[in-house]
Amino acid sequence: MCNALGIITYNDSSVYVEGMQKYRPIAGFSFLGRYRLVDFAISNMSNSGIDDIQIYVNGNPRSLIDHVGTGRHYNINSKHGHLSLVPVYTDGGTSRFTTDISCYAENIHAVMENHNDYVVIAPANMLYKGNYEELLKQHIESGAEVSVLYQHVDNAKENYIGCDVLQMNKQRGVLSIEQNLGNYKSRYLSLQTYIMSKEIFKTLVEEAQETSSMYWFKDILNDKCVDMDIRGLNYRGHVYVINDLKSYYESNMQFLTEEKMKDINDPEWPVYTRTSDSAPAIYLNGGTATGSLISNGCEISGVVKNSIVGRSCKIGKDALIENCIIMPDVEIADGAHLKNVIVDKHSKIAKKKDLAGLEEQPLYIGRRENV
Repeated sequence: MCNALGIITYNDSSVYVEGMQKYRPIAGFSFLGRYRLVDFAISNMSNSGIDDIQIYVNGNPRSLIDHVGTGRHYNINSKHGHLSLVPVYTDGGTSRFTTDISCYAENIHAVMENHNDYVVIAPANMLYKGNYEELLKQHIESGAEVSVLYQHVDNAKENYIGCDVLQMNKQRGVLSIEQNLGNYKSRYLSLQTYIMSKEIFKTLVEEAQETSSMYWFKDILNDKCVDMDIRGLNYRGHVYVINDLKSYYESNMQFLTEEKMKDINDPEWPVYTRTSDSAPAIYLNGGTATGSLISNGCEISGVVKNSIVGRSCKIGKDALIENCIIMPDVEIADGAHLKNVIVDKHSKIAKKKDLAGLEEQPLYIGRRENV
């Protein structure tokens, strides 16, 4: 068992996926046709022996309530642990701009009453395989007050724009937390994963509240870099950062390679999700799929290339789907041609049959739209 309470948090307003976030929080985004983004963070915690998990949600929680349920499918021991959703209380404001500090403060009693001694905070929009039990051991052995997970990247001029980056000394002590503006190629990318004791967490939340009502947790950490022992923990595995529509599209498409699929098909570190009991995909009228992920319940009568198709989709005869992400319950008419397109749930492509975006700017079709 890992002696930590897991907190899955949400991001500030600098992270916004145009179109998709209108309908659900980032944690509820569909990924690879069968997962939700929150599955990866929960699975990391479950695989690490964390059985007490709080998920903070800054948007309509309905889809996540249905998906997460009691948490049994995440291999969480319900006798000893608990998984709970904590919707943002906005008091008439907009959830997108409600800080994580205000949510932590509202629920600090639940954190302090938890029997675990430490807190592990992780975001829902960064996908990686992290063993928090090992990271907690490193944190305790280092003697640091707060540990921050990071990765050294050498393409920060083109990628990770707007993400948090760390300035560190030679001993990996964190000097400041900044925003990546694309000025430098090499940066220490913060994975926004923080480890600390419950007491330190409570103190930081209280000080942040007193300092500013606009403070996020990373802001108070940045202030405390001067007089607290905050250290970086290096992460060397694959990281997939989703902070806009382009990065969401690219992160999905990267998994269409065998090497990247090993990240989620590791029997030693499974990614749990809610399963759907439905028939396998069926191919009709000469329908084919190559280099793609096709989910259960689909009817494929056309040609699908290098694409991800969610559950219960219908691809019409002679349709051609290339480099697309098709979410569940989408119907695509006969003869349609889609390239570099993201089609949200329950949509129908019937009249406008030729749709194309760019790899660097995919076309997005909203939920329940008829095109």
